[in-house]
Amino acid sequence: MTKKKSKVSEPAVALYHKPKMNVEDILRLDLADLDGPLARLDTFRDGLNKGSVESFKVLSGLDYETLADALGVSAKTLQRKEIFDTGQSEKLYQLADLYATGINYFGRDGFRRWMEQPLFTLNNRIPRDLIDVSEGIELLKTEIKRLQHGIAI
Repeated sequence: MTKKKSKVSEPAVALYHKPKMNVEDILRLDLADLDGPLARLDTFRDGLNKGSVESFKVLSGLDYETLADALGVSAKTLQRKEIFDTGQSEKLYQLADLYATGINYFGRDGFRRWMEQPLFTLNNRIPRDLIDVSEGIELLKTEIKRLQHGIAI
């Protein structure tokens, strides 16, 4: 008596590939609005709208006060303004880029927790407290990139 061999024609395990989070999705913009430095420059000068701010707010979990501080406006202005000026639009883009980087590495909930914990590498400062200055945002992106490459300290 011989055993029949079975042949599997498709993979036994399908791998789930999670799509990467990107700035366009976070701010609800078309790729053409951000595709290249000149397109971004024009988009920032035209101003991002309230929908982009609200979309970022929901994704980030930041309250109006924290987000308003980061953008350099009052919470009331943040809630009532329809189109944001060039500086605020550029800053929102930088924040969305930071969050895209962080979420792609940590996951959404993990990145929110990371943003709330003091970091030894930043003299025990809380990352969320650094997002009001562009240099702080760049510092946080550098920290995430260091982690991605296995550089702990």
